[in-house]
Amino acid sequence: MRQRLGIFGGTFDPPHIGHLILAAEAHSQLSLDRVLWVLTFYPPHKTEQSISPLSDRLDMVLAAISDDPRFELSRVDIDRPAPHYAVDTVRLLKETCPQSELVYLMGGDSLKSLPYWYKPLEFVAGCHSLGVMRRPGDQINL
Repeated sequence: MRQRLGIFGGTFDPPHIGHLILAAEAHSQLSLDRVLWVLTFYPPHKTEQSISPLSDRLDMVLAAISDDPRFELSRVDIDRPAPHYAVDTVRLLKETCPQSELVYLMGGDSLKSLPYWYKPLEFVAGCHSLGVMRRPGDQINL
């Protein structure tokens, strides 16, 4: 039986109740078996921002998700050298979970900027589907 895995990536600096609600809603609304929290070590689009140390963010994510069996930490972006592009994250998860349907979770802002991502067509082809999370009042015009 194929599992549906949600890929929920971010710097999670810090992880907060909004992240937990989004992950829980994605799990429910998209009929996911699990939501993989992919903690990004050093995102290439945030080079000008100050980011808390990985060990601190890792501890916070583990504390936030440890009591919820729907959630699991993925080390796919922690245990490999930078840069960390979504296309590579999806490819690696596909290799380790070949029987799974991968649903990449993203915000509406990320969907709008998707054409400018690194290898966007390859990224989309690697996903079974995309789960887009909108902020209240956000309109997505493609």
